[in-house]
Amino acid sequence: MAGRGLKEAGPDSKSPEASLPLGDRLAAAFCASVLLVLSWLPAERAVALGGSAGRWYARLRGPRTRTARINLRIAFPEWSEKRRLQVLEGSLANLGRSIVEFAQLPSLDAAALRERVDVRGLEHLKAAMKVSRTGGIVVLTGHFGSWELLAAAMSAAGHPVVAVQRPRDNRALEAVASRIRAAGGAEMLPRGSAARAALRALRDGKYVAMLYDQNCKQEEGVFVPFFGRLACTRDGPPRLAMRTGAPVVPVFVYRQPDGFHHVARILPCVELVPEGSREDRQVAIVENARRMTRVMEDAVREAPDHWIWIHHRYRTQPPGEARPY
Repeated sequence: MAGRGLKEAGPDSKSPEASLPLGDRLAAAFCASVLLVLSWLPAERAVALGGSAGRWYARLRGPRTRTARINLRIAFPEWSEKRRLQVLEGSLANLGRSIVEFAQLPSLDAAALRERVDVRGLEHLKAAMKVSRTGGIVVLTGHFGSWELLAAAMSAAGHPVVAVQRPRDNRALEAVASRIRAAGGAEMLPRGSAARAALRALRDGKYVAMLYDQNCKQEEGVFVPFFGRLACTRDGPPRLAMRTGAPVVPVFVYRQPDGFHHVARILPCVELVPEGSREDRQVAIVENARRMTRVMEDAVREAPDHWIWIHHRYRTQPPGEARPY
C-alpha cells in the first residue's frame, strides 16, 4: 500500500467510465488531478493547507454555508451567531483536512495509519463479538471527523469494515473515490443495492459500517428527533440489526489539537429494543432509530466542529411541515 500514490485514480479511457457524459469525465479527471497533487505534498503541510482552505471557504460564504448556518441555528438556538460561525469555520477546516487525508490514503501503510490514529475501546468491540450470533457487528458512525481515515485505521488495527455508502451520481468520480478507499483497505457496499450484501456480511461475521447522519426519502426511513427537530432517518440499519441480532457499536474519530493525529473511540453497544410481536415491529424500528440517532447527536454535541453541517439534514419533513432551507 505504501508509496502507491494516486496514479491509478483517474478515469481510464478503456474503463466503463469512458461511456459517461463528457462533463462527468472531465469533473472526475479534475478531481483526480487535485487529489494526485495533494497526495504528493508533505503530509502535515498538506493537512494544514486543507484546514486553511476550509476556513476561508467558510469566511467567504461558499456554496452550502447558508445551509450550515441554518442547521446550526436549529441545533444550538441558545448560542450567539459568532459562536455558531466559529463552529462552521472549524467544521469546514476539518472537512478540508479530511479531504487531504483521503487523498493521501494510498501512500499510508498499516504502520503509518496506526501511528496516525490511536484506536481505543477495543474491549467494547470484543464484548460485542461475544454476544453477536455470528460475530458480525453493525458499526454506527457518521460524516464526523476524518471518517474515511477511520475506515482505513480500523483495517490497520486488524478490524476491517465493510462500509455502506451512497454512491455519487457521477460514476466516474465514484470510481476515483472507490480506488482510493480500496487502497485504504475498506470494502464498500453502495447504498440501495447493499441490503443483501450487508446481511451476508453480518452473517459472515464481518463489521458493517453505517454512516447514520443523513437525510433520506420518506419511504426509506422514519422520523426521529435530531437536535430537537424531526429528521427523516433510514430505517435500514435498525432493521438489519434486529433481523440478524448483530450488536450496534458506535465508533467515532476525533481530531487531536495538532490537527494531524486522531483518536478513534469505540463505545459500548447501543441497547436496542427487541423486535417482539409483528404488531410491535414498527414501533421497535422507530425506537431503535431514535436511540441510534441520539448516539450520533451526542457525538456532534461533544465535538460540533467535527460534523459536516452543510448537509441538508432536514430536507425531508413530515407532511404539512415546511423545509427549513
